[in-house]
Amino acid sequence: MEVLKKIGNWFANVFGLRKNSPYVKSYLNSANMRSGKYMAGVIFILEFWLVIRQHQKYIIDDVMKGIPYFESLFDRSSNFWLLMSMGAAMFVYCLYYANKQKNFKRALSVIILSSIGLALCALLPLEKSIVNWNQKYYMSNSLLLVLYIAIALFHASVIISTVYQYKGGKNEWITSVLITSLFALVCLVFGVRVSYNDFFSSTDIKQIICFLMMAIYVGCLLIWKPYTSIGILGAVFLGFYFILKYAPRNSRVLPDGDEVNYVTFYISLAMICISTYNQRVTEARKDEELELLATRDTLTGLCAYEYLLTLAASQAKENQSKEYMYLFMDIESFKIFNDQRGFQEGNKFLTKVGEILKAHLPDALISRQSDDHFILFLENRDIVPILDEIEQEVEKLDLDIRPGIRVGGYVLKNREEDPHRSVEKARYACAELKSNMRNNYLEYDQKMHDNYHLVQYVVRHIDEAIEKGYLRPYYQPVVWSKDNKLCGFEALVRWIDPKHGFMNPGQFIGALENAQLIHKLDVGVLKLVCKDLRRCMDDGQNVLPVSINFSRADFSVMDVASVIENITNEYKIPKHLIHVEITESALLEEGKLLKDAMKRLKEKGFAIWLDDFGSGYSSFNALKDYDFDVLKLDMQFLVGFESNSKSKPLIKSVIKMANEIGMKTLCEGVETKEQAEFLKEIKCGRLQGYLYGKPLPFDEMRQKIDNGDYVISSEID
Repeated sequence: MEVLKKIGNWFANVFGLRKNSPYVKSYLNSANMRSGKYMAGVIFILEFWLVIRQHQKYIIDDVMKGIPYFESLFDRSSNFWLLMSMGAAMFVYCLYYANKQKNFKRALSVIILSSIGLALCALLPLEKSIVNWNQKYYMSNSLLLVLYIAIALFHASVIISTVYQYKGGKNEWITSVLITSLFALVCLVFGVRVSYNDFFSSTDIKQIICFLMMAIYVGCLLIWKPYTSIGILGAVFLGFYFILKYAPRNSRVLPDGDEVNYVTFYISLAMICISTYNQRVTEARKDEELELLATRDTLTGLCAYEYLLTLAASQAKENQSKEYMYLFMDIESFKIFNDQRGFQEGNKFLTKVGEILKAHLPDALISRQSDDHFILFLENRDIVPILDEIEQEVEKLDLDIRPGIRVGGYVLKNREEDPHRSVEKARYACAELKSNMRNNYLEYDQKMHDNYHLVQYVVRHIDEAIEKGYLRPYYQPVVWSKDNKLCGFEALVRWIDPKHGFMNPGQFIGALENAQLIHKLDVGVLKLVCKDLRRCMDDGQNVLPVSINFSRADFSVMDVASVIENITNEYKIPKHLIHVEITESALLEEGKLLKDAMKRLKEKGFAIWLDDFGSGYSSFNALKDYDFDVLKLDMQFLVGFESNSKSKPLIKSVIKMANEIGMKTLCEGVETKEQAEFLKEIKCGRLQGYLYGKPLPFDEMRQKIDNGDYVISSEID
């Protein structure tokens, strides 16, 4: 049974009995139109040559004998003119079909050529053999009549098809099938008639070459499903065989050898049709797979991201009267869903979300950009009620986790804008929305626009800022709590830009972290600090340790330990003068990388500080699993210091714990004497904050030291 099934499948594939996809159908029709163009070109050139040949061989002699020129021209070459007009019309029509822009001039050229062909068909009554109908030439005249009718139908169909396509008809492939079928019919009828007349023209001529040539044209160039091609060619071959075999005008008969050759030729042509069809179908299916990969998301079946942007840009330009918007949608709690349910269920979840989006916004272009991010392009409307409905359905997909959605929107203002930038603006709005979490939709506005352009400016100009000195380290003093003497500094970066002036660190640091460029900033600050320290040392001045922040993103894009060592070696800075600050949040995201880097830094002699302890990510595992030299309390611990009864016991407990496990302590954000006295009392080692001074440029800080505003401690750690 299995063998029979395999044989049946093979038979169905070979003879084209399986239904093709719309893409494969379109591919085959387009291939036929391309073949038809070359075939039409050959026919036009051949018939044009035959017209010239008839002039040289017959028409000039007829005119010399007194026969009117146009009478001789029509009598000797009418069929050639018919075929030449058909070739010209087919050639121009194929070009028109292949061109996506169906403009009026191209359509008019096709219609004019086909109208000329129709006019030539209208001259049928001038054919002498038709007018003087002779029973002896019944078959030849019948074939001539069929030829005229077929050519007239072809030209009429070309005109109708051209107008249909120009008016925006959607089913172009139907018209292409009709045109190629009529074109093939004309070629075969012409071949049958010419070969029939040649076969019975004299006792020493028995040509069927013209028919065979036309059959090759139709069989090899115009490809339909094999059973269709074999059926059409079989019917024509069989019909022509019976004409030659049983309807002779003279005593000529078809030799047995020619019958064998005739059948062999048909079988060979049938095999060529099968081979060509299957080759084209194989190519079409490969192209379809590639196009699907380029135009469809393999997981959800939605538009591929880049393809959506192409369609969106085209749609926006074509419909100038409509206002469009981009949406960037992020699934909340999807990471939790993946962790608890597994990636396979996560993929099913994303597919269902895609289906929900299509159901609620059927006219939108929808794509899954990556992971759990979806992009939508649609006409501008009040989207909030629809998003509320979508969120309710998304939540129902898992009532335990209750995943939600957050959507940023951007109404397209400039239709020439790069769609990538438009999506980025919607994404920016979504990111802003996630920071407050009060709604599920936020639209990109002017304030965001200004911030967005500032972010873009930062990302594009970070290298220039480092090179031209727009980035500068400002030094904030760190003092011992026991005597308020200066024991070090923290280097805080400032960007003083010629265009934007003094920029807020919160703006450019976050932008560089998101763009994975923060390492450039951190490395640049380290070099500037080392340069300042080197200058002090060369001038014979006292130097103090400087702590420098390194982002968690640095550890994933560079070898932090090697970079710090190389730069300090370059400027000949002792290792104890550089303290490396690492935020506690980095421990959660860059665990192994960070642990390895910290171990190497310690081995090389650098002190490591745990920054922002108590910032909301606190975990006592951080103190257990990592070896820090200094624990730096986040300033948030001091908010409400006087009024919140819990603040003092908490701070006291943290300081005591750190001292007991051998970690030194520093508290930043100290602004009042009361805070300072309390921290001194509970033995917090270092203090930092506006009570002791704000961050200043290097030269100003040195001036304050020289003026005696700060007393350098003899105890340097």
